[in-house]
Amino acid sequence: MRWLPLIVALCIALPSHATSLREIRLQDTLKQVAAQSSEGTPRTLNDDIVDEGFSSDGSELINHLSVNEAYAEQLQRDPLIVRTQLQASVCADQRFRRLMDMGATLTYHFAITGSTRPVLTHSFVAEHCQAL
Repeated sequence: MRWLPLIVALCIALPSHATSLREIRLQDTLKQVAAQSSEGTPRTLNDDIVDEGFSSDGSELINHLSVNEAYAEQLQRDPLIVRTQLQASVCADQRFRRLMDMGATLTYHFAITGSTRPVLTHSFVAEHCQAL
């Protein structure tokens, strides 16, 4: 009977310990992906968008993109179209899919070129790819 409280405590602690180890591994992986993906940035993607690089924050991988004022207005006029295009791109990329399956959130953050003024942010998790 003395062992019962100890066994109950272990049963509660072990799953949370495993979860925290999984989260730590995910965070470490995202830091590595952010560093590798940021090599060679900033890089021009097209006339309107510059990839400023990636960062990670906990279980979130963030792609920082800068856009000119005219393109920013276009993005803000049609946020659903932008989200749909980004979702299709994210879900088609097996590397991103694996990260999201591990519990990561992938975020695209658009800002005005030369500033930190936000334009649009869209985030995706594994469930967003289930519908496609």
